Amino acid sequence: MLKKYLKRFTITDLVVKRRWSPRVKIVVAALAATAVIGGATFIYNYGLSMAGFERSIAEETNTELAERIAKIEAENQELRENLARAQRTVQMDQAAYHELDLSLKNSAQEVVRLREELNFYRNIISPADKKGGLRIQRLYIEPTRSDNKFRYKLVLIQALKHERTIYGSARFEIRGMQSGQETVLRFPGPNERPISVNFKYFQDIEGNFELPRNFQPLQIRVNVTTAGGAEGAEATYPWPQA
Repeated sequence: MLKKYLKRFTITDLVVKRRWSPRVKIVVAALAATAVIGGATFIYNYGLSMAGFERSIAEETNTELAERIAKIEAENQELRENLARAQRTVQMDQAAYHELDLSLKNSAQEVVRLREELNFYRNIISPADKKGGLRIQRLYIEPTRSDNKFRYKLVLIQALKHERTIYGSARFEIRGMQSGQETVLRFPGPNERPISVNFKYFQDIEGNFELPRNFQPLQIRVNVTTAGGAEGAEATYPWPQA
């Protein structure tokens, strides 16, 4: 019985634990703390160094970008100045061209006017056909600002011989379409004062007339009669297009 009891409590494995002295424990703890602090310090310093390195790179990059921006802005400013000079040159060229074109047009108009004036006086003094007497030199018709109202200018001359004064009257016959039918309008009308003719060398006769709203003019005929049996004159012109 006793053997069984002793056998039950028999120690089969013996574990021997080494005991550390308090001094050793303190030293080990100090070493561990030193290692931890040293590692933390290394990591912190490394982080600072890396941050400084990246900061220097960022500063260099920023400086480089600033220089590139300044260079590009300077180039843009130069391009803007060149563009402004080119635009001024183009504007000056356009202004010069416009002035030259206007001058040429004015010169051409002046030449036409002088030729007409020369022809006008030539027909009075020495017409090409050498025939004297009353002539219808020109007829101008232009619309006014009012609908169906027109302004006219009739130019009469006495060619070659100018010993006597021409007296008489002038009338217009305007042919056109009205309500689908050919119609002739006379101006001045039968009860209106005739257009007076009275000149020795030439006469400009100006006036206005009004057409019916539904009348489409096609041509106009001028008839000038003289007093005293002198020969009159007549001429037919197509109606001027607007």
